[in-house]
Amino acid sequence: MKKHLLLTILAFMSLVIHSNGKESFPVENLQLWLAADQGITTKDNSSKGGSKNDIISWVDQSKQKVTVVPAFEDISTRPSLIEKINEINGNPALKFEGKGSSNFEITDALIGKFKKPFDLNRGTVFLVAKMSSVPTISPMTLSATADSKTGRGGLGIRRGGNADSWFCVHYGGPGNGKKIQSKESKLDTKFHILTVNFDKHKSELKMIVDGQETGTELRDKSTLPLEPINYIQIGGHGILDPAGDPGSEWFFNGIIAEIIVFNKIIGEDPENGPYAAVGNYLQTKYGISGKFSEPDLK
Repeated sequence: MKKHLLLTILAFMSLVIHSNGKESFPVENLQLWLAADQGITTKDNSSKGGSKNDIISWVDQSKQKVTVVPAFEDISTRPSLIEKINEINGNPALKFEGKGSSNFEITDALIGKFKKPFDLNRGTVFLVAKMSSVPTISPMTLSATADSKTGRGGLGIRRGGNADSWFCVHYGGPGNGKKIQSKESKLDTKFHILTVNFDKHKSELKMIVDGQETGTELRDKSTLPLEPINYIQIGGHGILDPAGDPGSEWFFNGIIAEIIVFNKIIGEDPENGPYAAVGNYLQTKYGISGKFSEPDLK
């Protein structure tokens, strides 16, 4: 039977805690900041079918301080920490090896519940990730609930039905209500800074790669508001399904280095303001070639 681990996991031996973070950009309206070089706790499960650096918890660096933990007890469903990746300036990142099927327990998944729910009908989301050439994968979802009937609702960044594209969706109301959804846009298998600016009240959504707008076209439009956000789901969505429910067709296979979420649109100019500051911080940190410049915030 599937058992969920929403309680904080503390009583483990041989834990390694990674933390060296500090504020690198304006944090007003910041609701989530997960970075693989901050707040990570790992455990060596290699003798039990896991990895040497299985993720035990990942602590958010924003004021929310949400703790993200493995969704399931099965050790084989834990993402792992890669301590150094040359492709991103030697920084660490989390590796997800989701496979997907009608049973979510075979895939990697993390989940966290916010201490204080927040509105996310307008906002800016940054994701530093590398998506494998696998279609229909779901690196992250911010949602009111976390089961497949309603847990797909929320703000989600996805690899599309094609293995060389990505899209963003923002649902409204409970569950799979009316949504804004972009058409699929080309995306390779390299590390990128994926950014989404959205305003559900205006049915507007823009997808940006490394500071460059992609000319987003919308497949669906809606102004139906989203309920307050309670959960962050990483590595899939619909994670809190009862055993046997088919929530796991959306999993994740790839690598995530950082997630930053603001519940306000913080700008669109890659050369000025808080938007440029966050983008430049990520671009510099990970050595990703992009359009962001260091702004003057004085």
